[in-house]
Amino acid sequence: MKTRIKKSSIVFLIATIIIIILLPTIKLRYNQTMNQDFISNVEHKALSANIKIIQFTYESGYNSTSTGVSAGASGVIFHREGNKYFALTANHVIAEREGVDRTEIIAMGFDDMDFDIDNFGSGVTDHYKQFPVCMIEYAREKYDLAVISFVSDEDYAVLPLAKKAPEYGDQVATMSNPYGERNSVTAGKIRSRKNWNYEDQSGKFTYSVINHTALTSGGSSGSALINEDLEIVGINLGGNENLFRQFVSGMAMPIDQVRVFLREWDGYAFP
Repeated sequence: MKTRIKKSSIVFLIATIIIIILLPTIKLRYNQTMNQDFISNVEHKALSANIKIIQFTYESGYNSTSTGVSAGASGVIFHREGNKYFALTANHVIAEREGVDRTEIIAMGFDDMDFDIDNFGSGVTDHYKQFPVCMIEYAREKYDLAVISFVSDEDYAVLPLAKKAPEYGDQVATMSNPYGERNSVTAGKIRSRKNWNYEDQSGKFTYSVINHTALTSGGSSGSALINEDLEIVGINLGGNENLFRQFVSGMAMPIDQVRVFLREWDGYAFP
């Protein structure tokens, strides 16, 4: 009898572990399947506002200078003046790194090609140098937000800023550039009834963020969280994982705080 109970307990434990491992993946697939129309709308009408941000770092050594190239992150175009585009991203995406002489930021449009060692004869640095260099217009660690600008003759989408923050249960989508991917669109819902406190890695700042279930991962920092009206409702800063390093939820700076950040930028007014 005891042996049967023990075996049943082991089977139950194994089944529980399997469910815990598979549940996040099941939820993500369910979100994608149930939101195909929303995702398609984002892909056709909003995705060209998604940019990839690459950071160059320059370090001086003995009679030489070395150049580093980041894996890339994300940003979203929210304003345009002629051929000059303005994009929101996370401050930690463009912040200067310690121990380097200087940094340089470039922006890639949604349809610009990434470096591919099999198809490009030039080096990775030369490849990314063909894209526009960004100006950092305004950045604040306090919000982990930044505005960058770049000049391009291409015609990209410009997404409006939502008038209000999303509410619990609202459908949202993220469009970003996870490492190894470009222009990924994922859907989910707002899962927090109130803002969460999220501390940066240094412990210097605590951010009041919204929590959502649209998949984010490395490379998604600075990307847009948008509503079904294709308005920006947040800027993604990071995400939460379970013990098995599976995505659980994303964290985004809500649009009301984004607007406060923009108003502090010399009172610059955006609709």
